[in-house]
Amino acid sequence: MLENLMGALDLVLCWENFFWAFVGVFCGAIMGAIPGLTDTMAIVLLLPFTYYLGPIPGIAMLMGLSKGGNFGGSLPAILFNIPGTPQAMCTTFDGHPLAMQGKSGKAMQTALFSSVTADALSDLVLIFLAAPVAAVALHIGPPEYSMVVLFSLVVISVAATADPLRGLLSTALGLLLATVGTDPEYGTLRFTFGIIELSDGISLMPMVIGLLAFSEVLLQAENYFRQRLNGKGAMQQVPVSSDPDDNRMTGKEFKMCLPTIGRSTVIGSIVGIVPGIGTTVGAYLSYLWARRKSKTPEKFGKGALEGIAASEAGNNAVNGPNLVPLVTLGIPGNLAAALILGGFMIKGLVPGPRFMEDHAPLLYALFAVLFISNIFTLFVGSFFIRYARRLTNIPRSALYACILVFSILGSYVYNGNVFDVWVMFCFGIFGYVLIKMSLNLPTLIVAFFLGELLEEKVRQTLLISNGDWTVFGLARSGVQVAGKYYDTYYGNVEAAVTEAGGKLSVEGMMEVTLLYMTDDTETPQTYQTEEPFR
Repeated sequence: MLENLMGALDLVLCWENFFWAFVGVFCGAIMGAIPGLTDTMAIVLLLPFTYYLGPIPGIAMLMGLSKGGNFGGSLPAILFNIPGTPQAMCTTFDGHPLAMQGKSGKAMQTALFSSVTADALSDLVLIFLAAPVAAVALHIGPPEYSMVVLFSLVVISVAATADPLRGLLSTALGLLLATVGTDPEYGTLRFTFGIIELSDGISLMPMVIGLLAFSEVLLQAENYFRQRLNGKGAMQQVPVSSDPDDNRMTGKEFKMCLPTIGRSTVIGSIVGIVPGIGTTVGAYLSYLWARRKSKTPEKFGKGALEGIAASEAGNNAVNGPNLVPLVTLGIPGNLAAALILGGFMIKGLVPGPRFMEDHAPLLYALFAVLFISNIFTLFVGSFFIRYARRLTNIPRSALYACILVFSILGSYVYNGNVFDVWVMFCFGIFGYVLIKMSLNLPTLIVAFFLGELLEEKVRQTLLISNGDWTVFGLARSGVQVAGKYYDTYYGNVEAAVTEAGGKLSVEGMMEVTLLYMTDDTETPQTYQTEEPFR
């Protein structure tokens, strides 16, 4: 355990990690603050460039993009009533009314402090849940794993869209696209239509960039010409109060919002662990619960600080727990986690049940990077609050021209192949059509990520059972498996606590977990120790 922690410190304490984490937070905040550019799009556009970085700096940059973009989306929501990201929609309910009262600085600081506090607390949830979930996952065979992946796809299909049928159709399209290429078992070509470049399957990054970035360019171009035809005027200017207290969040106000931030963190963490629900749902549930528990619910919608705190804490608290299924099962909880999974795969790292055991120092280093990114978010956010208005006034024509250039560069850099640029254009048009049909693009992309894994586990199961499909019906219930090993794991922890005289350090708990995870016997054994934990 100590060796792993020392190895993690060696990996983290490097200027490169701090620099790229800062770059990620900075770029994420810029893109999140510009309507139309979300935290997800920031990851999409910059993910190919992490290919030239090491594993820790590359993942640090991606996590920084996610955290910075998540906060950045609240700035235009408060100033102009235009959410920079979908999850910032609830922030407009109270943020913009407060800004129109001349208190935009107070609203933005409330969003910043709530975001960073909830994000840091949710990272602790990831750290303490990753070990027991990974311990359970190590004892799950191909049939159970297939059912877990299938369950995740169903949850994502139903929870991510208002119409479950459209969600299932999006999932089906993603699984179909995952079959393009060479059959892993027989070596035959599938759905390549004679195009030799598709023999290895559809390139990940050109597809994602096309669906999310280029399709957005097409949509915004359409909206731009419609606005020109309608003669829409300029945005209403936001007043600024001359009272210093109206432009900052006081300690008394932060203390008043702490219970709301705590409740929203719990709600967001629960939402984050379940694949497919996402940050937007976390923000909505937190906002509704805060209004229900507030002593002054009549102020909500008119500039209540509790409303801003609930929305921002709820959507940022999803970030940490959302990585639990990714790190332990290799299943991305939402689109941002799926893109971070792509970052892992670019580095040759495959998250899953054995990831914590095989790459323990690396995983601890990534946990540390999360907290480093939170610190940078606090400082970068404080800086951005002063200059947010200028960032949001960038001409749309110049903005989306830059997106198009980055889309082409990102697609080409990934494999150095012009064919990938054409793939990006094709999927951009395809994504535009799917949006017009009200089909969910993130659901399709997550299904594409999981398609290969689902096929692999199903084929392994059928190979073990000699082609008997009933093995899936006879497979052990995932709930029973989780319950069995969950009880055993915490039985080990309880025994160690009793032996230590009622106190067990975090290091001691993690050591119990690692010893439990490396147990090769079919039934986990109770951990025994000669010396008490300190």
